[in-house]
Amino acid sequence: MVAFAINDKLDWTVSKRTLCYMTANGELQPWTEKQAVVRDDNDVALGVVSPSYELVQNEDLKSLISPMISEGLLTVTNQGYLNKGAKVFIQAEVAQEFQVAGESYKGLITLLNGHTGNASVAIGTTATRVICSNTFAMAYSDIGTKFRHSVGVTDRVLESTVVVNYVNDAMRKYSEYVETLASARCTPLQFARAAEEIYQQPVDKMRDSFVSQLNNLFYNGKGNEGKSFYDAFNAITEYATHYSRKSKDGRFNYVNFGRGADVNRRAMSVLMEMATV
Repeated sequence: MVAFAINDKLDWTVSKRTLCYMTANGELQPWTEKQAVVRDDNDVALGVVSPSYELVQNEDLKSLISPMISEGLLTVTNQGYLNKGAKVFIQAEVAQEFQVAGESYKGLITLLNGHTGNASVAIGTTATRVICSNTFAMAYSDIGTKFRHSVGVTDRVLESTVVVNYVNDAMRKYSEYVETLASARCTPLQFARAAEEIYQQPVDKMRDSFVSQLNNLFYNGKGNEGKSFYDAFNAITEYATHYSRKSKDGRFNYVNFGRGADVNRRAMSVLMEMATV
């Protein structure tokens, strides 16, 4: 069985260690042609590399997206490692307020790295969620931007603009969608019809308290006036973020991993279609 860990913090480092072999008389002799890559937190050997192989630490990989996470532009939805840490993955999507519905934006910004000598650092988009070695390989093959572990690789990775370009493009498309939604009037009846499509059930089958909360958010949610399709979109997403579950962790999981993620994407798609009729 392949060892893996999902949602690992990846707060460990690796280092290159000297390899030795036992001579015929039982003495240890250093082997200078190769070195072992070892996890520093538990001394587990991950792979064998050449002395010229340059390591890329997990922290360096995370630093590519950390500023945008802090600014609320990206949300990490999947991260961890495979084979005891030999392969590392981080996947993030544009945060909810910048999500764009549609086939073209089902991809994830994905960061992959190998500490084994046979995998470059890969940065790009893929529709594959990494959960095992097979999906890691599929995501790796999808990504076109790769950096070999040669001298200077860390600097090249940190100077990459792939993540920034991805976020900027998503924000541009989102802004275009918002402008469309904000300029189209949405009546209470249209909001009710939209809610039925988004939540995939008739309004009269929904809880009265739920319908009341949605209507209140449509008229009185943050920045809302109950007038446009953008008010409708904000009502749906604000409910998911702030009212869908009792606990903060429950709401986070609902919005990022659960039904809420599908509801929010469907909201953009349904409301865009109605706004452009």
